[in-house]
Amino acid sequence: MKKIILAVLLIITFSCSDDDKTDQQLLEKDKKELVENLDSYKVSTYKFGKILIRASAEKNTISPEFQSFKSDLDRIFNKVVKYDIENPESLSVLDYISIYRDYKKMEDFIMETDEDIFPTLIDAFNVVYGDSISKQREYLKGEDKVYVQNIEHSVLSAIVILSKDLGKEVSLYECSKTYPELLPDSEIKTLLQYFRGFLFFEKGLYYLSEDEISRNIDWLNNNEEVDLPYTRAMFQWGNLNNQQTHLGLHSLNHLFRGFDRLMMDREIDEKRALEDFEMFLKDAKEIGMDNEIVWSIETYLYLKNEENEKAILALKKLKTSTLLSSDDKEKLDESIEYVKNRKPGEVLNGVYDKYFLSKIATKYMFSILSKVDWKKVMKEQNVPHTEEIFKTMDNLKGFIENLEKYASTENLKEAGEDLKNKGESLWNKAKELAE
Repeated sequence: MKKIILAVLLIITFSCSDDDKTDQQLLEKDKKELVENLDSYKVSTYKFGKILIRASAEKNTISPEFQSFKSDLDRIFNKVVKYDIENPESLSVLDYISIYRDYKKMEDFIMETDEDIFPTLIDAFNVVYGDSISKQREYLKGEDKVYVQNIEHSVLSAIVILSKDLGKEVSLYECSKTYPELLPDSEIKTLLQYFRGFLFFEKGLYYLSEDEISRNIDWLNNNEEVDLPYTRAMFQWGNLNNQQTHLGLHSLNHLFRGFDRLMMDREIDEKRALEDFEMFLKDAKEIGMDNEIVWSIETYLYLKNEENEKAILALKKLKTSTLLSSDDKEKLDESIEYVKNRKPGEVLNGVYDKYFLSKIATKYMFSILSKVDWKKVMKEQNVPHTEEIFKTMDNLKGFIENLEKYASTENLKEAGEDLKNKGESLWNKAKELAE
């Protein structure tokens, strides 16, 4: 009987493995995991800050629940917007405790509410900083609103991923709020999809990433003559003409789809990954690309094909990269020694594996993103109140960081002790939260 039960369990286990699942089933699995990843305190407090800003411009009653919180949201918004990032004493300990108490009251509302039901950030900042005429203009609606808030989410996802205070969780949230499929086919749309694909890859959501990038590759294949000025600016390809820029973007899409597939578990995925890497190298060579990404992919393919001498040359080139740490370079030295002594038919070792390979690619993309002057990009696109937007986002980072300090009972009690000598009423307010 025990043997029968064990056999049944083994059958169920293998029948539920990723090997037997379709691409669509695995994509749906990633979509569920994305939602789970967004259920965090950091995302919740960041979303709280975004709703504070966008809801401040809301003129109509969206729901009875929103109406009940509207006065609290406006009061907190006024405090946070006036908060000077260069003068952290502008908000007192008691201010943060009071705001945290309000946040806890409306936490469920914050997490359940789609921030995109409110006016765009541009409209909200126009109300605060615009002149008397612009303050009276109608808010964006319909396709115009969808387009602008997609751009807002995308730019913010790129900005916050480089922030040590907000980082990947918040960037993933902003990425999840970007819907390129609702935008008309254009260079902006393809860049949004590429960036979403990169973020999903970085978070380990490989099927979501593959889906984004596959649609991108299809579009690029069908639009070989499209002008790509933003792509040239973002990747610093000023020396490339439009055809070469198209090849460059095409190559990078195949590169990251290859990484997606390499990180998957099915045998067919690795075969597809190798095809993507070969296409990447073909495009890259055609435009003269010669950097750590090219060398790392060359190494991987040479090792797969047992071309040891070529693999060693590529590894030595890779060692010259400024993107790699001393530990990374030590691993490359180990890889070189391994390849020198590798016997024909011997499997690849774990020193130069898919995780190390993807790490190089991720560092490369972060180095590209870190050089993009997003404020300059927005100003060149005539986005109103760009300075105020960036200043407020800086303030929001500081606000969230300080709010987090008072999120634990221990910190609340400590703050309460500090306030105890300032008056019984203040002490009671702090104690009320700590209990």
